[in-house]
Amino acid sequence: MKKTFLRPFALLVLLLTVICIWPTAITLAAPDLHVSVQTGLDKKTKTGKGAPIVFTIENKGSAFAGDLIVDTTTSQSNRIGQSVPIAIGEGEVQTITVVVDSIEDPMMYGNPVKKNIFFYENGWKSGEEIPHSGTQLITSTSLPQESLFIAGLADNIDRLSSLKDLSLKNQEGTHLLNLTKKGKTPIPSERTGWDAVDIIAIDNYSIADLSQKQQEAMLGWVEAGGTLLVGGSQNVAAEAGIFSSNLPLNITGTQQLSPSLFNEKFKEFIPGFSAEIQPESIILAEKEDTILAASKRLGSGMILQTTFTIGSEAFKSSPGVKSFWTELLNNRQKVLKQRASQMYYSLPTDDLVFSVGEANELFPSFKVSTPLLFGIISIYIILIIPILYIVLRKKDKREHAWWIIPAIAVLVSFGIFAYGGKDRLGTSQLQHSAVYFVEPNKKMTGYYAESLLTDKAGDFTFSVQKPSTVTTNSSMNSLFGSTVPAHEGAVLEKGATEEILAFRNLGFWNVASIYGHTELDSIGTFETDLKLENKTLTGTITNNFPFSVKDVMILSGNKKINLGSIPAGETLTVQEDVKVTVLGSRVSSQNIYMNPVASNQDDLIKLRKEGLLNFSSTHMNESTKPILSATTDTQIMELELTDRKAKNSPLSMVLQPIDIDTKLSGSVRVDSDQMEMELLSASGNPAELIDEMVKDYIFSETDYTQTWKLPEDFVESVDNWSKLQLFGVDANRYEVSLFNVKTGSYEQVEAKTSPIIEPANEYVTEDGKVLLKLKFNDRQLGEASHPPELRLTGEVEK
Repeated sequence: MKKTFLRPFALLVLLLTVICIWPTAITLAAPDLHVSVQTGLDKKTKTGKGAPIVFTIENKGSAFAGDLIVDTTTSQSNRIGQSVPIAIGEGEVQTITVVVDSIEDPMMYGNPVKKNIFFYENGWKSGEEIPHSGTQLITSTSLPQESLFIAGLADNIDRLSSLKDLSLKNQEGTHLLNLTKKGKTPIPSERTGWDAVDIIAIDNYSIADLSQKQQEAMLGWVEAGGTLLVGGSQNVAAEAGIFSSNLPLNITGTQQLSPSLFNEKFKEFIPGFSAEIQPESIILAEKEDTILAASKRLGSGMILQTTFTIGSEAFKSSPGVKSFWTELLNNRQKVLKQRASQMYYSLPTDDLVFSVGEANELFPSFKVSTPLLFGIISIYIILIIPILYIVLRKKDKREHAWWIIPAIAVLVSFGIFAYGGKDRLGTSQLQHSAVYFVEPNKKMTGYYAESLLTDKAGDFTFSVQKPSTVTTNSSMNSLFGSTVPAHEGAVLEKGATEEILAFRNLGFWNVASIYGHTELDSIGTFETDLKLENKTLTGTITNNFPFSVKDVMILSGNKKINLGSIPAGETLTVQEDVKVTVLGSRVSSQNIYMNPVASNQDDLIKLRKEGLLNFSSTHMNESTKPILSATTDTQIMELELTDRKAKNSPLSMVLQPIDIDTKLSGSVRVDSDQMEMELLSASGNPAELIDEMVKDYIFSETDYTQTWKLPEDFVESVDNWSKLQLFGVDANRYEVSLFNVKTGSYEQVEAKTSPIIEPANEYVTEDGKVLLKLKFNDRQLGEASHPPELRLTGEVEK
């Protein structure tokens, strides 16, 4: 009896034990991941710029194989999840670097995001999310884009201490990043990892010791517009690695450089080297026939090489070192020949959504013929009410009206639906809009918008060429702009040769868009031979691209000179009256938010073209030369929907700065839109441009210097400036003084809206500059003000 009782009791105890232990066993068998994160280079990032994120992952449980997903935010509606495959064994610790195209605080747009790091065992497509401990949310205190980031590569960062606290034009604060200290972010092996950096400074450091991928990433960054600063070294050619063949100087020997070669505040001799200038290089600093620094263009960027040792104690501790660096680094803009950057309301990828994306998401099939619909409804009403009544009454079948009326209504509704949706049934639709800028090395950089109109619900996968940045937007999908994780709307996988983007769970007749920046190797250029004389533009333009172009025009100031179309490989003869004596850079546009409305297909194409022009005039407008613009129906970049058929409508715009041989004669006039203008406060900060169209600025200090720079054609040709006139002077807000070159002092200008000074020779410098001082009333600071505009009249040398 006792044994009979004990046996079921023992089984019950065993069962309860198994039930209690089983969850623990399951837990012990699962991966147990702990995550810590380091964001940016030397823990610093810039708003909207790419950045490396270093994950340190410790696995305290069983082996893990799957995907790490990082959700990133680029605007209120643009978000994406980036997937990285990983495998971590039991007890292992791995360090993984993920480079994201843009880094911003996910909380800045008001979304209550609590988590943007996710792990999916067996991959995000079919696997399940597993929890992890440690960092859940990547946050970053991003600095403004105007901040100057100098990435330091040296055996001791103190050797580059002279580069701290510089005040350069159009820059807000200097940050020296230490990239060689142990425990810091690894040197990026992707170009986007350098995105936030303005200057990479090298001293007593061998680039050649970096991996091939790291060197290629650095090279790509320079070609995209970065500045590589290389300090003087006996073995610089060997240490420069991938840059060796592009160094601007050939070191020939060692020498001690006199302090007088730098500036009056230098007191000690500086260790340095004698050097010879290399072909296609420009000397930036030279005195007494001794070269101190030279530069060489490399793509859109440059290599700046010094003959002195940056890290020597005599140089970095000199009282004059800050002013020397300021002058030298400001001079690099002369080599790049680019206008100073201006402050914008938002980032390029944000403006791309409104200026290009809104028009790009308007598909022709959205519009149904209003007269036709009205006619169908009218016929339906006539058929249902009088005709049907007469017919049924005549046949004495009025009792059948109960089913005939709804049947006809269903048929008419189906007919209207079929007609309205005929272009949206059976195949997806794509609209591709892109604008490209032809760089000096003939490579092309640009921005693109790809919009998808779905023909059914489900997942849609795209392949995008590298290098390209990718972000997404879905105007009809509630996943975007909500608290739902970004990767549940779109996931990006970075491959070796392409990016793979997957939209997830898009709805029927949903519109979703892809936005980003892209680069292409040289595929062609426009070859121009143009001359401007007596306000007449003549010459030829040859289309060396492998596609025909139309809407060819020259953009200068506010002018658009329409020239027509050019088939691939053919030449257009130009003979146009332009009504100006000189063609210069085009002005920027702030007409970003268009709220597009179109009545037909032609209007849709026109809206897309206008969007590309407006966007490019704001964010692709650094050249000081006139711009040749053209459009093509060819999709230039490689971007395609991979898993479904789609009807595509591509539109690409190409922009290329051009030289025009200008012959001036007689009396000439130069207006403000033909000149470069800079507004800097007494402390070196730029005034904030808030409206390019009306040219209003915010002035936060009392004293500003306004500098106008004449085009080179006028500087070289005009020998007598007869009249100087200012326009739009707001005498109630500020006083204006004009710099007199002869006396070397400023003279107060009469308080008028449009004062005139005759003659004007004494107010134009030899290098073609006119300088004004603006002194503001303290009570007006922080309010929008219109600074003076300038017009000069002169006579050309005979």
